[in-house]
Amino acid sequence: MLMRITVVVTSPRVAPGILTARAWDVVRTVPVLTASPTHPQLAALRAAGATVLIVDPGDPGDPGGLAGAVTLIRAALPDPAAAEVAWLPDPLAPNILDCLLGEASGSGERNDAGVDGVTGVEVTSLVATRELPGSSLLDAVAVMDRLRSPGGCPWDAEQTHTSLAPYLVEETYEAYQAIEDGDLTELREELGDVLMQVLFHARIAAERADDGWDVDDIAAGLVAKLIRRHPHVFGDVVVDGPANVVANWDAIKAVEKGRVSVTEGVPLSQPALSLAAKLLKRAAGIGVPADLALTGTAAWGVTDAGDRVTEIAATAAVLARSGTAGDDLIGDLLFAAVALARTASVDPERALRATARRFRDRLAAVEGTVRAEGADPASLSDTRWRAIWRQLPG
Repeated sequence: MLMRITVVVTSPRVAPGILTARAWDVVRTVPVLTASPTHPQLAALRAAGATVLIVDPGDPGDPGGLAGAVTLIRAALPDPAAAEVAWLPDPLAPNILDCLLGEASGSGERNDAGVDGVTGVEVTSLVATRELPGSSLLDAVAVMDRLRSPGGCPWDAEQTHTSLAPYLVEETYEAYQAIEDGDLTELREELGDVLMQVLFHARIAAERADDGWDVDDIAAGLVAKLIRRHPHVFGDVVVDGPANVVANWDAIKAVEKGRVSVTEGVPLSQPALSLAAKLLKRAAGIGVPADLALTGTAAWGVTDAGDRVTEIAATAAVLARSGTAGDDLIGDLLFAAVALARTASVDPERALRATARRFRDRLAAVEGTVRAEGADPASLSDTRWRAIWRQLPG
């Protein structure tokens, strides 16, 4: 005779007794079995008249696969010939029977031939509790807490903010690559790894007695920031498009941070190309003429790579004026510049970083000079920008 086993999945975050109508229909009409005598739903089920039976999983090792699990279930039933039962897995610490039945319920096989080679059994799953979106984040926090607690993982327990820093960068790059590859499945996994880094750092910080903070502090700070910086959503500010949103965001952020230079808040540890691009974007945002970033020249005494840079740069300049310079051409130009650096025995990353830092220092110095004169850098004309820029030494 075919035995139907319904794995009734519940959440520890939902109060006992709050189940879906379909779940109540199942647990009131068939015996409910579990290997978890402390399951949070048991008292509510018994109070509602459900028949609840505790199954002893025996040795914590494998009871003999799904066939062994079914044998234990039949042995626990008053009527071993029962055609249908419900299985209640532990929502916090699944045991071996929970795992075997959970895997079987997701096998996709639903016929009299059985599941995983076991005849006479059909295993399905039923989600019995409903939660708000984001509830699973609490599970992630709990797992990280377990890993860092006594008796958890020794490797996790010895990590620090500093030791984890390279992993944060690495996981972010892997997520970025998944985006570039257009692989949404991989992106989901990689974003999970990035989230793990956030939870890891939060858990480490929470262990500090005097100046610690936890994941709730991170979330609360983020919520407050998003509300502050979206006054057109959470307030009465009116915007006429995305450009206004960005301008408002930058203005609000500048007030919050108390910054006097647009270069503040630009992380200097980022890759050189990103650093240069970010600084140039910040400079353009306050009206700095683009040619001021292109004043440095040097005689390398190099022909092949140098000629290639000159050739591509000339072509790029012509196409840029017509608005047709594409990614490939600019990519070729940057690649040729790296080849030029190699020919000249120059580390391109270090060289570009040094140039970006010099630009940052000069930009900040010019802003300081302008503010000292009582003027707003964003209000300067191109002529005035050039005059002050060239007055400074270096």
